[in-house]
Parts: sequence; C-alpha cells; structure tokens
Amino acid sequence: MTYECQITIKSDACDVEFVAYTYPLQVDGVCLPQAPGAAVRDGQEPILLHVAPGRWFAPAASEGLRAQLLALSEYGALNEVEGKWQRFNLEGRDSTAVLAETIDIVAILKDRDCAAVHLFDCPSIVTPVIGGYAVWTRASHRLHLQTEFKRLTER
Repeated sequence: MTYECQITIKSDACDVEFVAYTYPLQVDGVCLPQAPGAAVRDGQEPILLHVAPGRWFAPAASEGLRAQLLALSEYGALNEVEGKWQRFNLEGRDSTAVLAETIDIVAILKDRDCAAVHLFDCPSIVTPVIGGYAVWTRASHRLHLQTEFKRLTER
C-alpha cells in the first residue's frame, strides 16, 4: 500500500541534550518539563522534549535555551549532539498510517507529547506537529529509515 505522506529531511543545527545527574530533578523554577513524554513548544514547533527519565532533547536549541540549560550544570550535563540526530517531517493525511506500519503511534502518544521509540528498528524520537509528526532518528540509521519511509510513500 502507498500512503499520501510527504517526507522532508530537515537540518537541525545546534542540537543539545541535557542529562540529569539524579532523577527526578528537584529544582524550583526549572525550565525542564518534568514528566517523561512532556514537551515545551514554541507554537507547534518542539523546542525541548523530555525523552526519557532524566534526559531532555533540545532540537535546534536557541541561545536562550542553551543558557537556561547551562545554568543547571550543578544538576546535570549539557551535551552538544550536533550530527547525532537526523530530523524527518512526516506531513499529510496518512502520516499516522506510515508510522503505524512500525508502531502504534496513537497509543504511544495517547498521554504524551513525545516518545523515544524504535521505528523500523531505528532509535528515534517522535512528536506531533501541525499536519503530521517530527521524527529524529540516530544519524547512523538515517538511510534505513529514509528507505522505509520511501517504500511506503512513493508510487
């Protein structure tokens, strides 16, 4: 079956991850979403994703966000991860169906804003955006995931 879904490869410069030394993080006024699966957005664009207990991913982190995370250095480590992740946008009426070929994305995101998952055996992070999903996969898995997406969307 071929799905109506456009796959766009995006480039996110300056990706960072924040890893807490202990979890849960007990800091007042912290900028980090506390529940795993929670996200901070600028409009619909994800800017800070709590992808696992004590781990946050900030795609294309702004200088302001980087400064906020750096200010938490006594509570965790801020890691530059430029080149670790490759972003794909899945847009179109069948974007959910494309992901459903590998996981039950509706169930996974039922009570979450984002999730760390494996898509076609590729470690990935997924979050809804307007018109579909943003997916980051480990750069070393980019070609495999891109091939699987093309197989499902190209006629």
